[in-house]
Parts: sequence; C-alpha cells; structure tokens
Amino acid sequence: MVALEVAVTLMREVLRALLVPFRLLAYLPFRHHWRRVAREVLDAAAHADPESPDEALREFFARKRPARGERPHLFVSAGEASGEAHAARLVRALPPAVRTTAFGGHLLADAGAAVRIGLSEHAVMGVFGVLRQLPLILRAFADYLRVLRDDPPDLVVLVDYPGLHVVMAKAARRRRIPVLHYVAPQYWAWGPWRMRRYRRAVDATLTILPFETSFFRRFRIPAAYIGHPLLDEIAAHPPEPAATAAVRERPTLVLLPGSRRAEITANLPGMLRVARSLRSAFPGCRIVLPHKSGKRTPLIRELLAHEEATFVEHHEGTLAPWLAGARLVLAKSGTGSLEACLFGNPTIVVYQLRGTIHTLGYHNILSVPWIAAANLIAGRAAVPEFCFHRADGWNDVAHAAGELWRDGPARDSAIAALGDVRHRLGEPGATARVAAIVGRFLGVTA
Repeated sequence: MVALEVAVTLMREVLRALLVPFRLLAYLPFRHHWRRVAREVLDAAAHADPESPDEALREFFARKRPARGERPHLFVSAGEASGEAHAARLVRALPPAVRTTAFGGHLLADAGAAVRIGLSEHAVMGVFGVLRQLPLILRAFADYLRVLRDDPPDLVVLVDYPGLHVVMAKAARRRRIPVLHYVAPQYWAWGPWRMRRYRRAVDATLTILPFETSFFRRFRIPAAYIGHPLLDEIAAHPPEPAATAAVRERPTLVLLPGSRRAEITANLPGMLRVARSLRSAFPGCRIVLPHKSGKRTPLIRELLAHEEATFVEHHEGTLAPWLAGARLVLAKSGTGSLEACLFGNPTIVVYQLRGTIHTLGYHNILSVPWIAAANLIAGRAAVPEFCFHRADGWNDVAHAAGELWRDGPARDSAIAALGDVRHRLGEPGATARVAAIVGRFLGVTA
C-alpha cells in the first residue's frame, strides 16, 4: 500500500507541475484583483495589532485529542539548513515528555530527535534539483507514510520547505493526524491560487511576518504570528560593542549580494558599480563584503579579482558588527536584507532579474507591491528597493546610495522608518511561542 500511495502521489505531482503554465495563464486576467487584495491586506495589517496565538489558533486547538501512547509523539520535518535550525531550537524547547521523530540532520539529532532521513543535508532547489534528488524524496515520503501507519504521531510539525511539506501534510490530514506548518509559505506573493490547496493540507500555519496572518485567514486558514527568528538570533548573539565601534571609525558601505551562487554572480558586479560611484563622490568611504559561508569565498574572490575591485574588503563570519556599524547597507532582497534593516542603519534592497522569464514573472505574477520584507512589514516604502533586468538599473541604485549617505532628511526618514519596522516585528521569542503552542496541543508544559 505504501508503494502504491507513493506512485499515485508522484503521478499527481507530475501532473500538477505540468499544469503550472496553464494555471499561470488562468491567473493573469485576475492579477489586478489579487494586487488590490494584497494592498488592502497590507494596509489593514500595518494598522492592526496581531492576535494572541490562543485566539488566532482556537480552531487548531479544538482538534486536540488524547495522546495515542504513554508519551506524546511529535513528528518534525525540516528540508533545508535554516529550517532545521528552527526545528532543532523547537525540539530543545519542548519538555522531555515529548517523543520526537524527525526528518532533518545532525542539528535535530543533537537536539534529541530520532532522525530517520537526513533530508536537510540534501536540500533541493528548483526543478532540476528535484529531479536529481528524486530517489531520496521518494524514499523519504515512503518512510514518512510508514511512520504515519506504524507509529502515528499526535502532531506533525513541518518547517518551511512547502514543496514537499504540503504533500506530506495532505498525507497526514487524510489519516486525521493534525498538521502545523511553521514558517508559512509566501503564496501571498507568488501564486495566491495555491492557498486553496494549502487550506486542505494544514490545520494551522505559523507566520514569521506580521502581515501574513491576514492573507491566510482570508482563505480560512488558522494562522498566528509568532515573531521572526532573526530577532531571536540577534538577541542571542548581539554584536560586540568594540567590534561595532571599530566599524564606525570609518564610514562603511556593506555589500550583501546574497547567499547562493547565482545570486552572487547576478548582483555583485552591479553592487561594485555602485560602490565605485560612492567612492568617487565620497573618497573616504570603506567598502566591506562580509559573508557567513566560507564555501562562497572562492567565488566572491574570483568575482572581485575579475572586476579589479581591490578596494573591497571581504570578511568571513558573522554579519552583526558590520551591519550594526555600517553607514549604509546595499543588500540583495531576502533574509539578509531584513537582517540589515533590523540593525537600524539605512539600507537599499536590490534584485537583479535574470532573464526574460524572471522579468515577466516579476511584472505579471507578483501580487504584492514590494519585494523588500521591511516595506511589506511597514505597509509603505520604508526602504528604497530596486528590481530590474537591464544593467542601467544600477544607476538608480547609485543615486539612492548617494542620497542616503549624506546627512539630511532622506537619511533621517530612512532611520525612523526602520525603527517602525523593528517595532512592528515585536519582541524576540519565536521559538518559545512555537514551543508553547506545540506543548499546549500535546498536553505538556513547554
């Protein structure tokens, strides 16, 4: 039966993938409607306080049932590194009374979970990534079905990674096993038609951006805002004051071109153009490119050498002192740009579109008015953002960088807006809030 369900699910997902172009075509006539909906939700969220999880998830808690065994059984799955870090912190925050089975990696194993498949150690990105890792994905799904059949958990918590996790969620729901999704997918930005399928797959979702809950509730999906994990990370590892002061000794432009190879290749050359322009106008400025991952060092240094950017300092390790001490940050859109914004220094968010398909998608499929998380949180243009295909788009970025570098109204306004973004995100404690929700559902004290 497991093999049959795996085969049927595979065929269904292949068919779904083949229908994506047709779904996109069907979406296009309604894109202006969805953009109006998105704007209404963002405007409303910018002036509302988030509900408490107890109130927001009352339908989810109503599905609670007595534990099947002597100890509550939790199944957790994380499909990539950042998701596993969230999952591991959750498992550590739960009391020993909870028995945890997991898909993940060494972080979850170290946290005390019984890891059955090293899913996060083989992270899959894109269509070709799925095809390369298809045997692993099918093996993981078959093993998951066996867990649901032979040792059914009292709750399934799926962390981020919506592609595979929505399929796993539907399998659990068919067996009346409750499903909680931690880190809600960004369906509100790309393809809101997927919300209906998502509603049938999960019992509740936990969001890390405050405006997201309104999108999901619009589709009758119980959703609660639990705070952004970045706040926890910054609170746990604040920058050393001495290191921050050392950065501030010289006015510093920090470049964050992204974490993936394709992102760095697309964005770094343009960022270096902006850096050269700024150095020409302000000769005393320092240019720094910090990067967390040492595995990208060869690529970064190769690109810096190719561009003859000897004026750029490249540093491996934590970003916090550089972001805290920077006069200006130029960041590729993504988690790194939000991290930069949380330190309160003026930030410009950019995204160099790669090719015709990305450009068409940005102009025709994106349903929200901004790509920068800080702007979506604020419900207005709190930071300048630029998304473009042609290389001359970097000229506008350079102009904005000059405006924000100088003392004056533009810089003061940017700093005040970032303070508002930080306030809207609330206090640290995302992991503790998730653990409290899970613990309450399982009937244990987190």
